[in-house]
Amino acid sequence: MPLSHYLAALFSGIGIGFTVAAPIGPMGMLCIQRTLASGMATGLATGFGAATVHLTYSALAVLGLDSLAQPWVEANAAGFGIVSALTLLWFAIRTHRGSVALQTTDDVDNVRLARAYLSAIALGFTNPLTVILFLAALHAFSMQAAAAPLIAGVFVGSAIWWTVLSTIVATARSRLTPRMLSMSSRLASLMLLGLGTMMLVRIAQRML
Repeated sequence: MPLSHYLAALFSGIGIGFTVAAPIGPMGMLCIQRTLASGMATGLATGFGAATVHLTYSALAVLGLDSLAQPWVEANAAGFGIVSALTLLWFAIRTHRGSVALQTTDDVDNVRLARAYLSAIALGFTNPLTVILFLAALHAFSMQAAAAPLIAGVFVGSAIWWTVLSTIVATARSRLTPRMLSMSSRLASLMLLGLGTMMLVRIAQRML
């Protein structure tokens, strides 16, 4: 196969990954809040957890499993939505009660990073809207003959966005006083609380 086909698949994947990750939704707010509260490393761990979910979705779609997964996700969207909303509320309450970490860049808490990464994966897999939109977008650009670069591109595109977002927020974080930083983190936590509440309200309206 010509190299141009592999490059086209790679760049298509990058575009898909970036496009799906970029809208500021629950995962974006979680990444922002964690970057404000704990620094860029924790924000990146959260973002790369989301990118891992996107990588998994892309692999499933390229393997042709999206046609089986999407109807099941749509049929159980309410259940997934409730779990996702409750997870957001838990994150919001937990982070609102927590303190802002003012550690230096050399002081990295590996346990905190692992928790941020794994919890982001859990949130990503319980968000039905992300699943449906991602599989639909990937199906439109799917290139079965160049599956590997397409899947890799999705991860790269998603990772680029989370790196950009975490860098911007971390840059702003470095210019804030401890009091301003605490207030910003609490505000982000309240926005997470609002997103989770809105999700529950919408699900309740659909079920009535």
